[in-house]
Amino acid sequence: MINPLSGPKRVVNKLIKTYLILKSNLHQPSYKHQEKILFTLIERCKKTVFGRKYGFEYIQSIEDFQNTVPISHYKDFEPWIVYMLKWEKDICYPGKVDRFATSSWTTWGTSKYIPITKDNLKASHFKWGLELLSLYIRNNPRTQFFQGKWLVIWWWFSKNPYTGEDNVGFISAILQKAAPWIGQYFREPKQEISYIENRDEKAQRMIEDIVDKNITFLNGQPSRGSNFLYKVLEYTGKKNILEVWPKFELFFRGGMAIDLYKPQLQALFPGNKVKFYQAYNASEGFFAAQDSNFTDDMLLFTNHGVFYEFIPMEEYGKENPKVVTLKDVEINKDYVLLITNNSGLRRYVLGDTVKFTTLKPWRIKVSGRTKYYIDVVGECVTSDYTDKALLEACKQTDTIATDYMLAPITYSGGSIRGAYERVIEFTKAPKDDHEFAKILDKELCNINSYYFDERYDTKVLGEPVIHCVKQGTFYERLKTKNKLGGQHKVPKVSNDRKNIDEILAIIK
Repeated sequence: MINPLSGPKRVVNKLIKTYLILKSNLHQPSYKHQEKILFTLIERCKKTVFGRKYGFEYIQSIEDFQNTVPISHYKDFEPWIVYMLKWEKDICYPGKVDRFATSSWTTWGTSKYIPITKDNLKASHFKWGLELLSLYIRNNPRTQFFQGKWLVIWWWFSKNPYTGEDNVGFISAILQKAAPWIGQYFREPKQEISYIENRDEKAQRMIEDIVDKNITFLNGQPSRGSNFLYKVLEYTGKKNILEVWPKFELFFRGGMAIDLYKPQLQALFPGNKVKFYQAYNASEGFFAAQDSNFTDDMLLFTNHGVFYEFIPMEEYGKENPKVVTLKDVEINKDYVLLITNNSGLRRYVLGDTVKFTTLKPWRIKVSGRTKYYIDVVGECVTSDYTDKALLEACKQTDTIATDYMLAPITYSGGSIRGAYERVIEFTKAPKDDHEFAKILDKELCNINSYYFDERYDTKVLGEPVIHCVKQGTFYERLKTKNKLGGQHKVPKVSNDRKNIDEILAIIK
């Protein structure tokens, strides 16, 4: 068989670009997609154990589905997943599920196991990847993207806890192992390096293997990706990444908002050549992607094997919350996202909150996590607010923060009931920590009126406390917890002190 990529790279680049530009116009978001996906899943799964229990054969409408199938968090759905992990068939999806993505909790706790079917790979993960590339090529038709290689970090497989098979891993590992030829050809590093168990050894071997190659693209979390890139600079002695890879042009981030990390990324990639594209991806599926060079909201994909439902944030936690579908969502309102997908998850609380920025077509921003919030006295501050406040404080003080952790201090007695305590990691630290804390507090007041009321009207929240730490502090903590994979994130905002106390014990 002739290798389709054996010709000159510029010809390959042109052919692939032409194909993807044509494909970029094929996806037109539609509510009809959503109806078709749900009823196809109900029909396919009516003879599964889950389908029989919840009477799929009698469901005639979306309302029937919502009235019959309960909303579930991971812990609610875990017994079904355990059956699938044990390789029992026809549990929530026809046949046996032969691979599972391991995904972290929002805190440094127990991993989750997310079922991944072949249908899910094809209709969600791989289809989404082509959509993302298509959108990027459409917006940047002169790109030389396909004349280089793509860097993907942190692949990993582990043993199934019930069968002993090597079918559990980070979603990046599953995708790369099952990727079509285009992904197999362009990816770096080599598989034998990607599967090295020791993370430090893996990073070193990766750097040695790729520094002399033409890397044009990096896929990864901003925090983990930038940490790796700083190691590349240490190894090469270069001032920025474009001195290492002059033709680098796209940093594709998934898993978290990029705004907070842009200053350090722009320092790594000076000038305006490199694009930073956001995407909304998870082990459970790939849902949306940035469709413009100039905005940071994301086009929601409606025809990728996932049926979406939304709980208004004010309804979340109620016994019978109001739930809406895409046809009834509103702009600039926080919703908790539920998904029903082609891997067997049913009305599953993903753990993210989203806001719609446009409705024709549907575009979204990820505004926070259902567990990433702090609420000492009713102020209800989410990570979306704290990210924006920190970013603005950094701009005003010419500093660069790479990550942070926020938790409450609670007081007993007196009029002040609590305060906010932060550990903030910097690559460029403030000259005056106290002044930085004042600016940060002011910016959070500007963004969140409830916080302002509790700080300066009722005055039940006291002066914030901050601890400035060097870059790599959170990385070392994740390392001690064996949580360095791509799905593991620093739990930035929490209403309890477990994680921040662990960090404080280290830095003190």
